[in-house]
Amino acid sequence: MNTIQQSRATSYPTVQKPAATPGSNDRVVRLALHLGLTSAVLTTWLHVKPRTRGLASNLLGYGLKIVSGATAPILAATGLASALLTDRRRFLRSLPGWIGTLLGLRFIWQVCSHADPVALPDQTRSPSSSKCIEALKSAKLPPPVHRSARMTRNLTFATVPSSRHPGSGRPLLCDLWEPGPGVARSGLGIIYLHGGAWQSFDKDVMTRRFFRHLAAQGHVVMDVAYRMVRETDMHGMLGDVKRAIAWLKGHSATLGVDPTRVVLAGGSAGGHLALLAGYTPNSPEFDPSDTRDGDTSACAVIAFYPVADLRTLSDHWSEQAMHPLATALGRIMGFFPPEGYLPWTRLAEGLFGSPLDRVSDALLAYSPIAHVDPNCPPTLILQGLHDHVIPVEDVFALHKALVTAGNTATLVSLPMVEHAFDMLPLRISPPTRVAYRAIDSFLAQLS
Repeated sequence: MNTIQQSRATSYPTVQKPAATPGSNDRVVRLALHLGLTSAVLTTWLHVKPRTRGLASNLLGYGLKIVSGATAPILAATGLASALLTDRRRFLRSLPGWIGTLLGLRFIWQVCSHADPVALPDQTRSPSSSKCIEALKSAKLPPPVHRSARMTRNLTFATVPSSRHPGSGRPLLCDLWEPGPGVARSGLGIIYLHGGAWQSFDKDVMTRRFFRHLAAQGHVVMDVAYRMVRETDMHGMLGDVKRAIAWLKGHSATLGVDPTRVVLAGGSAGGHLALLAGYTPNSPEFDPSDTRDGDTSACAVIAFYPVADLRTLSDHWSEQAMHPLATALGRIMGFFPPEGYLPWTRLAEGLFGSPLDRVSDALLAYSPIAHVDPNCPPTLILQGLHDHVIPVEDVFALHKALVTAGNTATLVSLPMVEHAFDMLPLRISPPTRVAYRAIDSFLAQLS
């Protein structure tokens, strides 16, 4: 046998590939299973209507519901990935992922198609609502153009006597958002009033994306920091809103705003003040003396989940104090005062100057529903049907009263959506996208 044959006959050890580590695949499956369970739990929670009521109760569930609603597309995608990555030969492993996928997609479909699975008493939809909904189905959100919005912080729009330092003036501040270079001004001026139960939060709290969105379309936005309950009463707060209207109209020529096209907008307590100011224009009873020579009317109102009737809050809001952990977190973030939230009985006494059982007339006088007449400006209301902070039935009653009086009123009801759903303004958030489309359609009718 020659050398070559000997070489071919020589046997060499077979090189074997290293076997996959048994635990690596198990770790992927476990991770996918945990993601599927998380998706299933959070999307299931979206479909659960809270049983508790009030500002202080159900804080954890309240926060989870807002986050889950805003991230529903991510939860659905996570559930699908989990279902595909888990062992399909063992169906129970992939079941949570499929549940999360289906429930997430159901939430997105229900919100975006405006289906109302919750039947409320006397629920009506005006012709203007139907027109708006048809426009929503074909509307497209304009792309965000951050460079086309300019923000000017802490402008003084009025000075009032200081309750804490007698003899001195207390400046009322606002932030002003204007369209940037190259963006044509629409002529609309929007005054925004923040929420916070008339006692907390401030301007410029998780609203910048919304204001950029409006300014990029040519609108001017005035973000107002009105005084709250530890400084003034309800009459004083409403007076601050009237002062903001007068200031914006007084500077309309400089800002490129048509003084006849000022829109009031706000969320929760801010929505209440926007409605109340919009429905009481040039009122000797509600306008402060320093605005009597001006015009405090508004051409339209946009209200996110507003308080429509103050008389029902005593039955709806819990007297339970806010949890100390929530109070501490809110204080650190600058949202809450050191004392935390006041319960309704103490809050009402600060708002109206007398115990709750003695202010029934004031509760009615400062309720937007009491001022509905045929001359109310066009109104857009955006309301989540799982709102546990304000009575949803009151919002529907307000809408029905507006329509019955012959006003243009649009109610966009969002199924399975909580209070303050827009405070997590992610671009993927189905409720926020629907709200933006509704607002765009509503403002386009005013332009």
